[in-house]
Amino acid sequence: MFLQIPDILNKDDLALLDKSIAERKFVSGEATADAPTKPVKNNLQMEAVEGEDAVAQTVVQAIARNPLIQRACLPSRVVRPIISRYDVGMAYGWHTDNPLMSEGRPLRTDIAATIFLSEPDSYEGGDLIVNTAGGQARFRLPRGHAILYPATTIHSVAEVTKGVRHAAVTWIQSLVESASRRELLHELDTALRLVREKAPTSDETRLLMKCHANLMRMWSEV
Repeated sequence: MFLQIPDILNKDDLALLDKSIAERKFVSGEATADAPTKPVKNNLQMEAVEGEDAVAQTVVQAIARNPLIQRACLPSRVVRPIISRYDVGMAYGWHTDNPLMSEGRPLRTDIAATIFLSEPDSYEGGDLIVNTAGGQARFRLPRGHAILYPATTIHSVAEVTKGVRHAAVTWIQSLVESASRRELLHELDTALRLVREKAPTSDETRLLMKCHANLMRMWSEV
């Protein structure tokens, strides 16, 4: 499932991130690359700080308050976000994300999220490219918008040929591991909402609520 989320970051969020980007140090992206991806990863990322990090909290809170992400992705845990920077000539070649990331206890990367922090007309190149069964999907979204996609895919970031591309990148572990089950639950939840708006106390509404609740009970990992 691919989800485009407009304006996931509000003006205050973007102002805080802009300030941090201007003030914080950026280091080689190889710091978070494993052996297979080191040869193809050529970017910079904001240096991590210990303890409370307002940048990471801002991104995680934006994900937590977005109703579509909550319904479609059913987040259980979120990886500490990375703020990436691509200068001219930088790119991230074809790769698949690590299946597990360690933050105390391992987190399973079900869903990848990229939040664009630069306006599309401020740089050239830098498209996020994802291989799908139907061909390549390319994303170059407005500042503050996000794309969520399966972390199981092969994907890349095209070379930046002009300007600077900033983005926040993170991964979500879902309560429901199976992507097909998550999609079915999301569609069932959407149908429930449509029926409930028209007939909140109907038998159809109660039956859909029961089905959704029991499938969540059956498939969730808690």
